[in-house]
Amino acid sequence: MLKTDVLIIGGGLAGLSAGLALEGKRDYLIAERENRPGGLAATIKKGGYHFDYSGHLLHLRWPETTKLILDALKGNVRRIKRDARVYAHGRWTQYPFQANLVGMPDKVKAECVSGFLKAWRLEGTAAENGGEVFTRWTRRVFGDGISRHFMLPYNAKLWQYPLSRLTTEWCAPFVPVPKPEDVIAGAYGTGQTALGYNAVFHYPREGGIGALPNAFARRLRGLRLGLEVESVDLGNGVAMVRHFGPVHFKRLINTSPLPSLVAMSEDAPAEVRRAAARLRHNSVYVLNLGVSRAATPMHWGYFPGKEFPFYRAGIATNFSPALAPRGRSAFYIETAVSGGALDLASAQAGILRGLTACGLIRSVRQAEESLWMKIPCAYVVYNRERAEALPRIFSWLKARKAFSIGRYGSWKYSFMEESVKEGLSAAGDILRGR
Repeated sequence: MLKTDVLIIGGGLAGLSAGLALEGKRDYLIAERENRPGGLAATIKKGGYHFDYSGHLLHLRWPETTKLILDALKGNVRRIKRDARVYAHGRWTQYPFQANLVGMPDKVKAECVSGFLKAWRLEGTAAENGGEVFTRWTRRVFGDGISRHFMLPYNAKLWQYPLSRLTTEWCAPFVPVPKPEDVIAGAYGTGQTALGYNAVFHYPREGGIGALPNAFARRLRGLRLGLEVESVDLGNGVAMVRHFGPVHFKRLINTSPLPSLVAMSEDAPAEVRRAAARLRHNSVYVLNLGVSRAATPMHWGYFPGKEFPFYRAGIATNFSPALAPRGRSAFYIETAVSGGALDLASAQAGILRGLTACGLIRSVRQAEESLWMKIPCAYVVYNRERAEALPRIFSWLKARKAFSIGRYGSWKYSFMEESVKEGLSAAGDILRGR
């Protein structure tokens, strides 16, 4: 029988960070079901390429987490100014679209600027209202032109959920809202490419994003790989681990998807199970490509058009050339689905045609390596049901002194540094006896 003060489910960045904060201060066990640390912040090697699970970038904004991350990487990091673009109406323009209309046809540009100015005059402010549905919010804030040419088609592809039911608590800071002068300058002047939370980011020089969880893992004596928690009894502090047996714990930190935690909790009441059953998410398939002779400096691009099966495509070797052999590029292309399976062969053919059509590659023959990765739980859906369910679930967890943290444990749209921050915070609360 194994006993520990703190059981941490999941060895992604949130779980690893919690372990770092507990190291040497409290007995803990991190149960990670994979045979590598990092969760989705992992890097897979194939054919001389290093492929991440999509574009995982470090947006550093808090002193404590910044120091922890940069100290762990020990100089194996680059600070990069974003080059992101949007491909619409057969043309490229800088991201964010709403502040960089200069690349668009004159008619589109005029519709977007006039629509934004009209919306601004009517509202007087672009303040975000979290309970508002996305279709109303985007027209109220950005006007009909920007909404029709980018916001609505792009987010429909991304979320795979009716935008008339999608609420907007997630929008800040992920959707930059420019001022009228920004929109005008971006359409007829110099542009405003620095808008948004990710205008500058960090990325490892070598090893892909997996270099960060690997660096964390080397400092953790309580990390155990290949351990999958099958069930938990929060009331009695017992977890059953596949092929291992019972683990007795005093406190629990969960980083697995919130509905999964509820499903595996033997003592979860019926109302909590009903609440968890109302939570929704999409899935994302990521096609990683090894490509010869690609020469664009762009980091990633957004694709609102229906002619493209994917919503975003990035060139990871522009984060770090070490991700591919010399003279080669590593691409990642993201396609979202609402829950069904994707025909990978058909999708790959469509993706290659799309990359050729927009000029990111000149020929499909440039693709010499490929690797599909699936993110089963990718973007959690913000809707009225989520807003009603989360207080019930977290109230039950709080009464049992259990934490559920990270992007999926908290059931929210967030970025990597925030997961690290939540891991440190949960461990800090345990150390303070909360």
